[in-house]
Amino acid sequence: MEKIALTIDGLNIVADKGMTVLETALRNGIYIPHLCYHPDLKPSGVCRLCLVEVGDEQLVTSCRMKVEQGMVIKTKSPEVDKVRRAIVELLIADHHTDCRNCPSSGQCELQRIMASLHISVKRMRPLKWAREELPRDTSNPFFDYDPNKCVLCGICVQTCEVVQGTSSLYFVGRGYGTKVAFFANKSRCESCRQCVARCPVGALIPKTVR
Repeated sequence: MEKIALTIDGLNIVADKGMTVLETALRNGIYIPHLCYHPDLKPSGVCRLCLVEVGDEQLVTSCRMKVEQGMVIKTKSPEVDKVRRAIVELLIADHHTDCRNCPSSGQCELQRIMASLHISVKRMRPLKWAREELPRDTSNPFFDYDPNKCVLCGICVQTCEVVQGTSSLYFVGRGYGTKVAFFANKSRCESCRQCVARCPVGALIPKTVR
């Protein structure tokens, strides 16, 4: 396997040809915030949180950028932090923020990103959009979907389509009205719960077993 030498945050790193910048960073213990990336899935780049600075202050999505010989990468810079913070604050403004009572609290990727950027939920509360809580979708026999916590990363949809080959999940609506929905034929769901396991937040919740 051909090797590629590059620099990330001042560290000299060797990666396999064909790897992405995000894969290389994570493999070497360098954290880059991300919500829509999963190692088993094709990078989509929809969350835009994995932006990094390449060379002459060019911002690129690290999940889709392949490593190149002699690359110089900065995962943190004033410009990167400015863009990344704006994206996260918009997500929080449209997100259910009762973290204490969320079943994913402590394992939520959005919480981890907020901590890395030193963003306080309390400070963000005045910026939240005034709207009623959307109802949970409890139609699936194996798990519930809470649209108030969904960040529309697409991991569940892609997992169902690519990994399981069943396509039981899909996006419906446009803009701020977009959410994940289930096809009417629930028998298509194989109850693998891979979508639940891979959800980076608390949007997909397993049914309680008595």
